[in-house]
Amino acid sequence: MDEESYRIFNELKKRTGSQSETVRRALKFYNDFKELEKFDRFKILTYVEMLAEGEHVILDIDHWIAFLKFIESHPEREKFWEIHRDIAKAHADEFKGRDVRYVLERLEACNFFRINEKNGEFTLVLNNEAVKNFVKTFLEEVLKGMGYDFEIKEDLMKIRLRVK
Repeated sequence: MDEESYRIFNELKKRTGSQSETVRRALKFYNDFKELEKFDRFKILTYVEMLAEGEHVILDIDHWIAFLKFIESHPEREKFWEIHRDIAKAHADEFKGRDVRYVLERLEACNFFRINEKNGEFTLVLNNEAVKNFVKTFLEEVLKGMGYDFEIKEDLMKIRLRVK
């Protein structure tokens, strides 16, 4: 057994009380969750944390895009964007002490976009053009509320973000 595995085993053994119980639980746990190995650990933990607390929902992307398109055609759409900005400000408080990468990876886990990073600039590749204003507005408010100085540029299906 390598050093790290030995250290982990001893820590787990303290919790379970015996070597055999530790091995039994580890084998059962691995057997139950082995399918998750192929997925990104951060995303899995993010999904569990978001959904387990009941503060987020899973929504089919077609419904999501339909909502966004409906909002844009609604005569009182500015009320939505005002509420959206207020929600983003509240998220800024939740994210205090975190870095920009954490915020972006959390939003990426929500499938708003895919992140590419090059030379200190983040390119957010959107899954649909209708999402652009939602994501841009959210990021502007969150990053401003977190005290970051940044620049956002828009392309057709991308948002480019550079933190100064």
